[in-house]
Amino acid sequence: MLATVVHRLRTDDTAGAIDSELDWLGDNCSAAYDIFVDYVSTKGMAEQFGPDDCDSLTQYIGRESIALLREDGLCSSGTSGSLADAPAVENQPGGGIAWNEAVGYAGTTQRVCGPLSGNGSSNDDVFLNLGRDYPDPERFQIVLWDVGGVEPISYGATLCTSGQITLYEGVAQIELQSASLVEIYE
Repeated sequence: MLATVVHRLRTDDTAGAIDSELDWLGDNCSAAYDIFVDYVSTKGMAEQFGPDDCDSLTQYIGRESIALLREDGLCSSGTSGSLADAPAVENQPGGGIAWNEAVGYAGTTQRVCGPLSGNGSSNDDVFLNLGRDYPDPERFQIVLWDVGGVEPISYGATLCTSGQITLYEGVAQIELQSASLVEIYE
């Protein structure tokens, strides 16, 4: 429902149904409602006074709201999205950004590294959780679609992969079609 009301706002379709959808969010999903409120209030200020640095907004609003503002070009992190511009992960082979910084790079292609904290599967899909385990929303997730399974990986091993970072229900992730695209450092 959050995606629906955000889309309505972005396309200026704010007459009618959006009121009942916002009421539903407020009554049934207060976290999503709070994300929308933070997004809308900060969006208005950014449109009036100009974009702000995304990192400076973290003291006022949550990362999900910041990701929405970044998608609209209403805040910037001072990066063009290239690997060369991203902060390097200390002591990680090949560099990249840390798992806990990935949410700030949603919509860009990056190399992300972090310690394996847990994993899961659903049918032939495998989910590798870096930094924190499921269901923690602060985790970074590598999604391996239709791979059937992977060889066991020790928890705490450093995993790295490259790809476009997307957000799924606020969780930063990179989706892959092959387990061979995940580098393992034990």
